[in-house]
Amino acid sequence: MPQINFNLRISEYLNDELIRIAEKEGRSKNKQIEYILKEYIEKYNSSETKEKGQNG
Repeated sequence: MPQINFNLRISEYLNDELIRIAEKEGRSKNKQIEYILKEYIEKYNSSETKEKGQNG
């Protein structure tokens, strides 16, 4: 899958926390952001599928 580059503006606090967590989990900051986004999208899509099942 092709990679897309973009700038992300976040607070210094969020940046520091991302770095701290990424290091603790053995990832780069970039990979940690990618991991967080993937987890969120999977959770979102899962709940969206459940909602469709209840309404359909």
